[in-house]
Amino acid sequence: MIKLKTFGGFMAGNAITSVQEGTWRSEKLEKLFVYLAMNRNRGVCIEDISEAIWQLDEDTGNPVGALKNLAYRLRKALRDASFDEECIVSVRGGLYKWNNDVEVTVDVEEFDRYINEAEMAFCRSKETAIECYEKAIALYNGDFLPHRTDTHWFMTLNAFYHSRYVNTVKALAKLYIDTGRYEKLEQLCTRAIVYERSDEQIYSYLIVARMRTKKVQMAFDTYETAKTIMDNELGVRKTVMLNKVYEELLSVTKGVSSYNIDEVKEDINEESMEGVFMCGYPVFKEIYHLEVRKSARSNVPESLVLITVAPMFNTSSDKENSQTKDSMVTLDRALRKCLRVGDVAAKYSDSQYIVLLSKCSCDTASDVMKRIVDRFNHTCDTHCNMTIHFDIEPVSCHSSFVSDK
Repeated sequence: MIKLKTFGGFMAGNAITSVQEGTWRSEKLEKLFVYLAMNRNRGVCIEDISEAIWQLDEDTGNPVGALKNLAYRLRKALRDASFDEECIVSVRGGLYKWNNDVEVTVDVEEFDRYINEAEMAFCRSKETAIECYEKAIALYNGDFLPHRTDTHWFMTLNAFYHSRYVNTVKALAKLYIDTGRYEKLEQLCTRAIVYERSDEQIYSYLIVARMRTKKVQMAFDTYETAKTIMDNELGVRKTVMLNKVYEELLSVTKGVSSYNIDEVKEDINEESMEGVFMCGYPVFKEIYHLEVRKSARSNVPESLVLITVAPMFNTSSDKENSQTKDSMVTLDRALRKCLRVGDVAAKYSDSQYIVLLSKCSCDTASDVMKRIVDRFNHTCDTHCNMTIHFDIEPVSCHSSFVSDK
């Protein structure tokens, strides 16, 4: 029996031998082997195989001959690796088929089977469902052939199994919470965020697990990490699930005791008060609300600035995205260098920062921004195609928003 593993990369082996991803030095040999093994219950035509293995812009010239040659090379590779070279058979009508006499197990098929068994057992026995989900999760060592997603067939399966893994993690997490298995919940979610680091619900489950197991500081650290990813990297500003578990975390840690003012001050003091205050957008928004309210009672000018990184001329989307990302790093450094204590800045989108300048009129804010533009332009010449522009508005209070009494 041949065991074929596709999660995290290609590996095929039996009791005698095995081959790893890259052993055959040909992506197409691996892809043909996987495609035939996963479609082993039917004969597949040349058109289907070619579409799965060759990219649309690849000119094979003679698809029939190209596939015949590839099948010959795969048989030779299997023989050289001490496999049965007759894994692949040709059938009438130009079809190719996996040899029924050669048994094979595929990890994604086992993964599917365990999940289906868990879903069927859920109403009868949570214990059985948990056991089946755990077996499925144990098989997942990464995305389906992550380095072979240049054709639609492989890319579709990659996306499908990634999504199914995330949904399985969530289903098992709920069962762990229902049965009070918080240590296992922590292990599950800690492993899951290695493969899916942008799912708010998984982070929320991880915070709950650490909160329930008295790992309070780790729970706070997890929350901060998740908020940073949601705010800065994904631009997700409404994190309902994270906010909910954070409120519970605060109630657990702060709600059981009374504190004196010195303890509170020590808890909230900033370790280092140098330069601009960098924060996530939700925090920036609350600070802005406060400054708008204060403006009702003060004539001290403040300015709101939106800074945008933009290309000066069109390039390929991949190159433009890379240049934008690099430019945002350079802009971050310029802001930290040029702005003062008391100023506040946050990343607003993949190409924008928003800044609140304290005690600064719009004219003065324009001078500040010109210094930042100069520093940006002279910091790194690799951004020669990128420039930044800014919009300035005064921070002011209108009666429709705040009523000062």
